[in-house]
Amino acid sequence: MAKSKHTIRIISGSMRGRRLPVLDLAGLRPSGDRLRETLFNWLQFEVVAKKVLDLCAGTGALGFEALSRGAKSVIMVEANSLAAQQLLQISKDLSIDNIQINNQTGQSYLQSTDSQFDIIFLDPPFKSNLMQELTDISVDRVVVGGYLYREYANNQELNILADNWNLYRQKTAGQVKIELWQKMC
Repeated sequence: MAKSKHTIRIISGSMRGRRLPVLDLAGLRPSGDRLRETLFNWLQFEVVAKKVLDLCAGTGALGFEALSRGAKSVIMVEANSLAAQQLLQISKDLSIDNIQINNQTGQSYLQSTDSQFDIIFLDPPFKSNLMQELTDISVDRVVVGGYLYREYANNQELNILADNWNLYRQKTAGQVKIELWQKMC
């Protein structure tokens, strides 16, 4: 099994300060503290009691942060079996019961569910070039008034979303661009 190369921390909420191990796996790049803090400041009052989907969950940083801040439930989808096992172990270690871990690709999960979510986090490995495909199949899974978060390399070109989506916030930090879109109707 891959070893943990370092840890990241949960920034706020009921699990504030807890450390999450980061496995040494190719393509695994956790969302940094500053970007997560920015994202959750944007979502400050929108996470509590909400249904969240964390696609390409990796370290689970976004999903665990959402749970810590009061999300009703989180489904994490991770294609790498070692990373998925790690997420399951973390959820057991933290005694979290409102979480579901699925070891499958984001595409297969989205194509196999009719579930709707209040918030979807999209943060695939940058070199995978999956962001546009995942965006295209995620938009129908977000409830009206809900949010779609995208984190990707700032040199990557993506289509803007349809007219029923509003670019709520965006930021570029170093090599990373983050966007938070809200579904209007």
